[in-house]
Amino acid sequence: MKVLCLLGSPRAKGNTALVLNYLENLLTGKGVEVKHVHVGGMNIQGCKECFGCKNDDTSLCCFNDEAIPIIQEMLGSDAVIWATPTFCWGFPAQLKALMDRMYCLLKWKEGEEGYKSLIEGKKMGLLVTAGGDVKDNADILGKAYQQMTDFMRCRSAGIVYIAPWQDNDPLNEDVKSKLDKLASAILS
Repeated sequence: MKVLCLLGSPRAKGNTALVLNYLENLLTGKGVEVKHVHVGGMNIQGCKECFGCKNDDTSLCCFNDEAIPIIQEMLGSDAVIWATPTFCWGFPAQLKALMDRMYCLLKWKEGEEGYKSLIEGKKMGLLVTAGGDVKDNADILGKAYQQMTDFMRCRSAGIVYIAPWQDNDPLNEDVKSKLDKLASAILS
């Protein structure tokens, strides 16, 4: 099994990275091939809505930047983990831009009903850290993630909220238990 782990934080060694690293180690320990990508440190443009990706059933986004290799990794992975801090009730800009660019993974033909997703059936999981509470804060990201997962016809392995962040004990037993459950859901 291959899992693509996307770190959305601009801080490569911040709180979200700490938690994602724990999850990646859990998965690696179970024989999973893990690919870690620090999306928060990349130059990813938003979708231009040019519809160039709709030319045929295999075209990806025609805007060639750092999003393309990530999208190609998604195609070759069994699961995708999104790890993100909460930025003003949303995803950091680079991660949101990548999500928008995933539009190229949806294919349809003019005049026909319905569409297909090139990542249909893959598992996705969301790991959200926040300095504030979950309610009316981090949960907003969970709602957006669930909509994206459903629209892409993927299967959600679950959402883990780590909020409010505990500087004195960030990987406490409760957090580890939640991450263990997410790892198990990804593997099942």
